[in-house]
Amino acid sequence: MTATAPPAAGVAVAAPSWRIGTDRVGAARAALAAGADLLHLDFGGAHRGPLLSEPAELRAAEAVGKDIRVDVLAVNHINDIGLADDRGTARPTALAVLERALDCALRLDVRVLHVPGFRRSLPATAGLRAGTADALRTLCERIAEAGPGPEPGPGPGQGTGPRPGAGITLAYESPLGARESLALARAVDHPALRLVLDTGNLKEAGHDPLAFARAVSAPGLLLPDLHVKEPAPAAGGAVPAPGTAFDDLPELLRHCVVRSVLVENDYRHAPGRLREDITLCRTAVGPSHDEDPR
Repeated sequence: MTATAPPAAGVAVAAPSWRIGTDRVGAARAALAAGADLLHLDFGGAHRGPLLSEPAELRAAEAVGKDIRVDVLAVNHINDIGLADDRGTARPTALAVLERALDCALRLDVRVLHVPGFRRSLPATAGLRAGTADALRTLCERIAEAGPGPEPGPGPGQGTGPRPGAGITLAYESPLGARESLALARAVDHPALRLVLDTGNLKEAGHDPLAFARAVSAPGLLLPDLHVKEPAPAAGGAVPAPGTAFDDLPELLRHCVVRSVLVENDYRHAPGRLREDITLCRTAVGPSHDEDPR
């Protein structure tokens, strides 16, 4: 693979390994060939390939990181396990997976550990939301125990000083709206936590991404790495036209600080679309967004 580096200024464009294929090395090659600046890796499990905690897989991921910057490790397997139970506590099996993923994140020197809340981890009741907060708080404490890392520079709403846990941020994503997401974040009450804005998932849940961005940015809780994809059409609804997922991106960038944008449509059976989406994303971002809010 030919090495590439994120731009010194501007908003970087990232590609997700889990939307390309379960072969992490192959996904990295595809991301590089399509012009991505960054790669988000999947921890694996279920039908997303071998676990990254397997020594050979971790060594391969370390080699990938020499060619393309790996900024995010996503633990999508949590959606298959269930993060919490309805009694308001974290599931031990989920915490065990997350702690193994954190070990890998530290080894790979990523700056974000991404935890989703969908399917079996969907925080659909008050008890599940309390249990989700318990799980996230526990993981944040593990991150803090890893020790502080250097802050690469203050960004608006991000504060100053060292970041917790060797620079790792815990990012949480769910279909909750801004009010419920902020309530969950306040229940966690830890500086390592940030909330993820995913345009497709928010729209599918009936929420406005721009309203989410404004509300979550205000207290400095918005992760500066946006996810952009087309929402799944409602039953009997029209399929969104290709490229329309990026229509809202310029407005979002005017209202929140953004470090990178993840293009997250499904590229497993349409590999050529990855390059198209990266091009559309760069066009939507434009040349004027030159802040680096790390």
